Amino acid sequence: MKRIFLFGFMVVLLSSCGWGSFQVPKEEFQTKVQVLGVLPLLVDRTGPLDFPSKEALYDLLERINQEKHKILVSRLKDKKGYFDVRPLSGDPEFLKLSLLAAKKPAGKLGRPQGYEFNAADVAELCRRNVVDALLVVVLSGARVEETRRSRNLMETLTTEYNDVLVTAAVIGRDGKVLWNLAGDDSYQLLTLQYPDFDEAYYNRTNLVQVKYISQAGVERTLEEKLGSHGKLQPPETYDRLFDRIVTGISPSLLDALR
Repeated sequence: MKRIFLFGFMVVLLSSCGWGSFQVPKEEFQTKVQVLGVLPLLVDRTGPLDFPSKEALYDLLERINQEKHKILVSRLKDKKGYFDVRPLSGDPEFLKLSLLAAKKPAGKLGRPQGYEFNAADVAELCRRNVVDALLVVVLSGARVEETRRSRNLMETLTTEYNDVLVTAAVIGRDGKVLWNLAGDDSYQLLTLQYPDFDEAYYNRTNLVQVKYISQAGVERTLEEKLGSHGKLQPPETYDRLFDRIVTGISPSLLDALR
């Protein structure tokens, strides 16, 4: 009896920890999306980002993004939740211009709410690649209000910070969003500012300066590393992003047992 209870608890836990939100019933999503096309990761340069070397940052992200969607495809295939998952090719700049119709207004704390999509271009891309839906992942700069703590967790500062956040969506052939990772679920890929509590402490002041991390710091954060088998692993922050997306749109253990 204890084994059955423990297994049942694990099933419930695993089936409820997905990220993002389905915009249609989950059963309808699974029926509609048998073949999923995954686009190259896109960078939206129009966000309200304040960073000293903003364009260099966006250039770096576009370089780091190259071929990363193939890692996402591989992880989705490993879950065996779709008949097929296909990496789609194309120039990210062209895909961005053709697919993203408009950016939704940011939430009250500045977190991105995702995008409206051009239904005709979505339908054509699905038809040309013989897929049921598209997975679109977009990186964008944002200014978000947030409370951040010192390293010893004793001090806090609530203010507006500049970050790079990620939204993602699965769009059906008709251009409708079937699943969305946005708003409170939008993923913090890079924190570009930090409150310097140490400086305030040593200068005997309550005024805490918010500082930018350096371009070199950004680059080190986005470095790829060798895994245990000698293969390049994606930067840790991308690794966590992909885990969230895969968890969000892959069948749960409960579904697999049905």
